Amino acid sequence: MTAPKPPVRDATYDRDGHRCVSCGATSGLQWQHRSASGHGGRGRKAPALTAADGVTSCWSCNPRYESDLQGLALRSGWKLRRNRLLEAHEIPFWNRNTSQWVLPDREGGAQIINRFHALEMLDAAGAFTKKGVIQWQG
Repeated sequence: MTAPKPPVRDATYDRDGHRCVSCGATSGLQWQHRSASGHGGRGRKAPALTAADGVTSCWSCNPRYESDLQGLALRSGWKLRRNRLLEAHEIPFWNRNTSQWVLPDREGGAQIINRFHALEMLDAAGAFTKKGVIQWQG
């Protein structure tokens, strides 16, 4: 995985209150890629990571986003489907610590949005179904 640059990591942690967005832990924090970048990383031509591309997670929750918490992670915006039509800064996530849906920006800020708007945006991004996801014909 491509690691974010320190200013991006710091901005993400600041935005999320230095707490895991899913369980509230304050120690063992990690920068969680919202989009899977695969075993080979993002590649040299990929745009630089921004704060919208990640959330603050703890060492316990982070790997669980790919296993038993995967469905919840997708529905909460902590993980994003591959090949989606929307970019990370256009997809909100749920912060359990503040009980708010937030729409992150690239610089590390976030706009609080209402639940209905958040769920509509997540649905458009394919969080509940593969709607909004480019289907490759092979």
